[in-house]
Amino acid sequence: MRGESVDLPVEIPGSAPLTVRLQSLLQQPAAAQVEAQTARGWVDLAYEAAYGERYAAAAEAAERGLQAPGADEAEIRLMLLRILAGVHEMRGASDLAAPYLKERVALLRQLGRTEQAEVEAQLGSMLLREPDRVEAEILRRMAEELDDGSGPSVHRADVLSSLAVRSLHDEGPDAALPLITEACEILEALNRPQALAGARMFLAHAQLLSDDAEAALATADQVLSAPANRAVRGAMAMLRATVHHQAERTDEAVADAMTSVELYSACGVRKGAASAAALLAGIAASLSDTDTSVLAWRVAVQQAELGEFSESGMLSLALGQQLLDMEDYTEAEKVLEALSLRLAGGDSDFSTRGRALMGLGHAVTQQKRPLEAMSHWEEAAAQFLSAQESDEAARAHLAAGALAASLDRVESARHHYERGLSLADQGEDTDPLMLLQALHSLGHLLCRHEEESGLVYLDRAMEIVTEHGTDWQRADITDTRARSLTALGRGTDAVAAALEAADMFADSDDEEAAADAEIFAATVLLQMRQPQEAETLFRMAAETREISEALVVNSLEGRAEALTALGQPDAAATLTAEAETLKAQLANEEDLPHSE
Repeated sequence: MRGESVDLPVEIPGSAPLTVRLQSLLQQPAAAQVEAQTARGWVDLAYEAAYGERYAAAAEAAERGLQAPGADEAEIRLMLLRILAGVHEMRGASDLAAPYLKERVALLRQLGRTEQAEVEAQLGSMLLREPDRVEAEILRRMAEELDDGSGPSVHRADVLSSLAVRSLHDEGPDAALPLITEACEILEALNRPQALAGARMFLAHAQLLSDDAEAALATADQVLSAPANRAVRGAMAMLRATVHHQAERTDEAVADAMTSVELYSACGVRKGAASAAALLAGIAASLSDTDTSVLAWRVAVQQAELGEFSESGMLSLALGQQLLDMEDYTEAEKVLEALSLRLAGGDSDFSTRGRALMGLGHAVTQQKRPLEAMSHWEEAAAQFLSAQESDEAARAHLAAGALAASLDRVESARHHYERGLSLADQGEDTDPLMLLQALHSLGHLLCRHEEESGLVYLDRAMEIVTEHGTDWQRADITDTRARSLTALGRGTDAVAAALEAADMFADSDDEEAAADAEIFAATVLLQMRQPQEAETLFRMAAETREISEALVVNSLEGRAEALTALGQPDAAATLTAEAETLKAQLANEEDLPHSE
């Protein structure tokens, strides 16, 4: 059903910057209302509408084609009749398709193509849609009957093409490839360019599915080297973009994806345009081209919304996440809040709404509105539970708990941590690392507020990390235990745990965390009125490890306090002055503009 677009212009994308082309699509997203001048032109418009699942528009275009100049040309009329029959069949209206099939068969007989007429009369709608398994057997037998040595025939190519569709569904691309390859060979031999373009498009996709990317690329190039309507060109540009992306040929992938977006958008193939724009957005993001990525996500969302596809929610979510990654929190909030409100009250897509609320919470947290974030995350947890995603619900509660703890809202933090722990602890289905996070967080919170039961949770966390975690995570739990013991008034045990954590961090090549644990141990020693031991530890942490200047400041201030307690005020003053100088340098560095 692909034509040469005799009187329809095929838009060839320009060489303007991607951002300009994407902005243009955002400003003019709707397909222009093109009027064909001939029946040949209406064939293309009908095909494009059908490919874009705009079946009413496809039927109208084909009907107008039957009344247009050139409709008396037999091949054109046959194509229009097939489009009309196929469109109605795809809409589930076989009764409406039947008259067009009948008229097509009658025309074939008038043209003397009696064998083709008989085949189409027998098979009917099987040639217009994906056949079921029983119909596939009928098609298989028909293909064998037509392979009688009398030479290639269009109707055998039709039968092979329909059979290939079913074979792809049931057995995979390797089973479909020989069928559709033979169909292409027949159509090429018979010089049927319209049908050949459609068959080659199928062949290219089957080759890609069978992991023969270069063959798929070559087939797509064959299709694109001949005149074709915008839907076909858009599909082949998308395939090329996919192949180039997989091969890490990013320049070619970007160019083809952009071409596909423009062609699909121009002819109203919304789902295709949205997919191509999403691919372009992902590639741009991988290249750190955030401006292009955001614009491409916006185009993808807009195209999906114009097509009223459910995928628009996931695309909006991706746009929101891209904005969060760019630290454009105000714009991210707008996108994610609009998505959340749009999905509110529905009885489906709880998962997408939950993720939108999680992103929304992060956006408002960065804008210093933590209470709103906690509310969003609590609601997100409820959405995830409705979607039966207990792991995600647990993560939402743990995030809310961490935020509540940072605000010193102890009861709220405890509620969220306990709820997160309950959801994370799912027996055989438990994600051990999430359970570890829940136990760690709750244990630390309880110990900080002098509840010794928190140590039980930390002990269980250590059991899990020993079996499932890393050495660094074991060090982290040990460090938390040290700080928890301090809160419980067990200073000696806390120092021992902190020094153990320091050794473990060092073994994991984290010098900064090791020094931090040693400085913490020294601070506890100072509180226990052991300034000599404290001063030694403060000094060793700074002198024996490669650490940040911020930790060096902590070490200097700790040493100064210890020396004061030891009756050495002059030495303490020297260290204090050194610490103040270093802090001033750090403050100046923070004020300087940062280059990318």
